[in-house]
Amino acid sequence: MNRTLMWTAGSLLLIAFKVIEWLVLFPLGRRSKWLFRVVLIAVLFIGWIVPTGDKRFDTPAAAVSLDHGYGLVSWEFDNFFDKWSHRVWTALPWTPTSESDRRAALDRYVELVGELRTAKGDLNRATSAANPDEVEISGAQAQIDRLISERNSIRSAVEEYLEQIIAEVVRSPEIDLVGSFVWPPVDFRIGDPPKLLVTSRRDEIVRIEDVLIDPDIPIDEMSRIESELVAEHDISAVILQTGGLASYPTVIPTSDLKRLVDVASHEWLHAYLAFHPLGRAYFGGGEIRSMNETLADIFGREVGLRVYSEVTGEPFVAPTRPETASKHVETEDEALIDPEEFNFNRFMGETRRTTDDLLADGKIDEAEAYMESRRVELLDHNYRIRKINQAYFAFHGTYAESPSSTSPIARYMWDLRDQVETVGEMVKLLRPLGTYEEFEGLLVERGIELEAE
Repeated sequence: MNRTLMWTAGSLLLIAFKVIEWLVLFPLGRRSKWLFRVVLIAVLFIGWIVPTGDKRFDTPAAAVSLDHGYGLVSWEFDNFFDKWSHRVWTALPWTPTSESDRRAALDRYVELVGELRTAKGDLNRATSAANPDEVEISGAQAQIDRLISERNSIRSAVEEYLEQIIAEVVRSPEIDLVGSFVWPPVDFRIGDPPKLLVTSRRDEIVRIEDVLIDPDIPIDEMSRIESELVAEHDISAVILQTGGLASYPTVIPTSDLKRLVDVASHEWLHAYLAFHPLGRAYFGGGEIRSMNETLADIFGREVGLRVYSEVTGEPFVAPTRPETASKHVETEDEALIDPEEFNFNRFMGETRRTTDDLLADGKIDEAEAYMESRRVELLDHNYRIRKINQAYFAFHGTYAESPSSTSPIARYMWDLRDQVETVGEMVKLLRPLGTYEEFEGLLVERGIELEAE
């Protein structure tokens, strides 16, 4: 997400501003502190707007979704100051927070995730009933609100506990990425990541533009935006839920512990790479973006599993190469696979290839009808995807381990991972690369076979 990573690097500067605020304004009154913040917000807002001028909202996707844009600037200020104020407050001698307090908060958070899942299921059933009971709906919503309020009251302690462990793992010999100083600091916020409006051409699966969308946008407004872009601009569009946001602090969804530390580690690597050529090249899109995301997937999964092992005491089991990161070679065993047995990866791979073939023949309407028929077919196998179109494949194709991707990058990355001792060493090999051609050159140097185009 282009602007997402821009804010990863830019918002790190807020650390310096926060230090200045405390040094300069601590002796002064509350009014002076708020004046400082207002001036700072104004300066950053002007700096954000000036480079693009009156072209900020001149793209179709930005214009049609303007009423539902994600308030990234306000989110940054609210959460950045809240988190760092909490850290300062708990560091004071009269408000100590022990390790056991943070661990107790984490244990309660794990329970809350399950309770929230149940409460949301109750609300979904209540609102989907043939004759909805308003009292039941109100009660279910009140329970969700109560649980979220409790989550918010303990999340700073949970975040600080896990941030510390992630930092320790990142600098451990098993990862070997940084020394004693972890930069940027591991910093994330458990909350509601934004949705993402993704656009693609209709005659070719290619990612054009992304726009961050308010996570609370109603479903009917999502459909309106998507339909308007197709009807008025001939653009394929889909609004998807993001799994996290590489702002600073990064936004991590409320999820089970294993998923939480995986995503937190994934998003931290994006922040780390923003200070290196590979991360800065993300803005070029295409294959270099896929390299960033695939590397972050591999890194986040391994670091996350080590953190999970450290927290729970369960033995660490190294992640294995996924099926989608292997070179496809048809074997006798594969020929014996029952074609009637459903396999999601195979199904989506077939869908992507057939769609590409139809679009290459100029059969846009046929391709869109085919994708919709495949989406409906997935319902019979309990896979509920709201929309499958060119934009859907353009987004998921960025993640090379996805069955919706046609890129060999996942295989290349895993071949490289097999050659090095640690995932940190792998990151060090890749972080100086600024182009996909440099990546291919590295692969050739290390004897990794490239796929013919």
